[in-house]
Amino acid sequence: MQKRAAMENEARNTDQKERRISMMKKIALIISLISMLLLSISNICRATGLMTPKNGDYPRLAMEEHHVNITINNGYAVTEVDQVFHNPNDVDLEAIYSFPLPKDASLSELSLWIDGQEVTGEVVEKEKARKIYEEEKKAGRDTALAEKDDYRTFDVYVYPVRANDRTRVRLLYYQPVKLDTGIGRYVYPLEEGGVDEIREAFWTSNPKVESAFSLNLTLKSAYPLDDVRVPGHETDAVVTMVEEGVYTVALEKQEGYELVRDFVLYYKLADDSPARIELIPYKEETGKPGTFLLLVTPGVDLRPITEGSDWVFVLDRSGSMSGKINTLAEGVTKAIQRMNPEDRFRIVTFDNKASNLTKGYIPATAENVERITEKLTRLNTGNSTNLYEGIKLGLKGLDSDRTTTFILVTDGVTNTGRIKHRDFVELLKGHDLRCFIYVMGNSANWPLMERIADETNGIATAVSNDDDIIGRILLAKSKITHEAMHSASFEIDGVRTYDVTPKEIGNLYRGEQLALFGHYAHGGSARVTFTAKISGDEKTYVTDIEFPDVDTDNPEIERLWAYATIEDIMQTIRYEGKSKELRSAVVDMGTQYSLVTDYTSMIVVMPERFEELGIARNNKDRISRERAAREERSSSGPRNYRVDRSRPMFNRSAPRIGGGALDPLTALYSVLIGSSALLAARNRKRRG
Repeated sequence: MQKRAAMENEARNTDQKERRISMMKKIALIISLISMLLLSISNICRATGLMTPKNGDYPRLAMEEHHVNITINNGYAVTEVDQVFHNPNDVDLEAIYSFPLPKDASLSELSLWIDGQEVTGEVVEKEKARKIYEEEKKAGRDTALAEKDDYRTFDVYVYPVRANDRTRVRLLYYQPVKLDTGIGRYVYPLEEGGVDEIREAFWTSNPKVESAFSLNLTLKSAYPLDDVRVPGHETDAVVTMVEEGVYTVALEKQEGYELVRDFVLYYKLADDSPARIELIPYKEETGKPGTFLLLVTPGVDLRPITEGSDWVFVLDRSGSMSGKINTLAEGVTKAIQRMNPEDRFRIVTFDNKASNLTKGYIPATAENVERITEKLTRLNTGNSTNLYEGIKLGLKGLDSDRTTTFILVTDGVTNTGRIKHRDFVELLKGHDLRCFIYVMGNSANWPLMERIADETNGIATAVSNDDDIIGRILLAKSKITHEAMHSASFEIDGVRTYDVTPKEIGNLYRGEQLALFGHYAHGGSARVTFTAKISGDEKTYVTDIEFPDVDTDNPEIERLWAYATIEDIMQTIRYEGKSKELRSAVVDMGTQYSLVTDYTSMIVVMPERFEELGIARNNKDRISRERAAREERSSSGPRNYRVDRSRPMFNRSAPRIGGGALDPLTALYSVLIGSSALLAARNRKRRG
């Protein structure tokens, strides 16, 4: 009896043990499924594409299709990304799709196809959106969520990606596009920036499009264009002039195309393009306030400065610059080779610490340039990024008797030493210089870069790894070697305008275009006065313009104004710290204008769930207006928004590239474009 009881007890223990093992396997499987975050078109020194955990137990989702449609018109670009993903696994999975955050981009649409129908998202407070998404996911209902990861990415979560099925996701964003010396530039970011170390340690990337990739761009200009180019894609992109001022670019790839390079478009206005003021309004009806974008392209006599100047180059050689360091070194080399003998330069490099490559200022003689060029060719990447120490060393030894241009080339990351905005502002106080910042790659800390530029009356601009830093630095030199407009300001009388951003203009350099967003109370005639100091003398320029009482062509202007205003508030938060009032202002504006911000997110649920959750379909209505307006604009040619024809504000032409043998920018456009294609080829060879 005792023996039988022992055997039965052992059998029960064995059965319980097997049940526990079976349950543990099920739990492990559930945990594995929950933890599977799948898709990503992420940050830029690596590549955009699908991303899965390095220890994932399931095959990657396939990015079957990736289609991009872009329209550039009236001072801003509309970019639509439509993708189809395939889940080859036998289980439903969650997905995350990360998109590099273009500078000044406002994510305004997120669509998920549910049961074959497009469902667009609505914006709510970030914490509320995350809670709804998790609850919908737990209930097994279709849902998607778009969040902003500070300045780095838009992160889009999708659940479920059905087993052995396809999921279609679409997003759309707006961004301003300004001209510089008659040249426009647009970038569709694809190459990963390599600045998010935590993400890179956890994910592996697969940027391949299995079936079809297409990019179709329409460019409209009210003024004649001399040239349209796509460096690096000369052989596979088809550029067509449809009519005067209208160009299309078509790029199509099949089976296995890898999204590893940014798409960069340059276009150049004709040399006789006038200085001008353009007013792009949106006013739905009489009695309602309107929104406007005022584009100012000055034509002012900014004389060349002939005396020698000092140049300080502060170069980022941290580990996150891997893959970009060769472009950086070659760009700076070409820049110092084009300096005048009376110029002086010094070069500072930094990673976790800063060092002086030139050991102080040296004249830009042929011998010195050759010696430093040799050092630049041996420049390697190092450790973490101490941006503060790099700038601090660059500021040492400034000569107050000479004009100094401060060139900072970085991927915009700072992760060691002092990192607060206030620290950099204090560091720069009392220094009379202009800082030109060239940010290589996406996912950069744009808020900090622009803060540094603002504090020094300089400019922060993006430079793709397949773009050209040589021409960009030469373009900066053309600004420094000419007078600038200081303490610029605008006044509008006759029509009440308010909520204007930026509140302060500061300096305007040769060829720089000014963009002002704001509201206006009613239509009517207004007098516009532009005032600036040039070499200490105050100059005043006046014209009369007309604000329309109704104009519904460009409803997107409302979102562009809202996003610019939100960024102003966020700069205050980053400098002074977060307050309840400032956070509430961002939340209110983000929800009112349906924008993904640091404190608001976009949620997609099944159509009937919006009402059940008490979410108003404000964005659905706004999207309907904007799509109708885009459809109407697509069937017409470019509209000219110039408003100072009868009384031109400026009596000179707008500065431009080209225009005669004595113009210091003659042939710079070919340098800007041609060398970018050469650099792209060299970079591809090095990466290969």
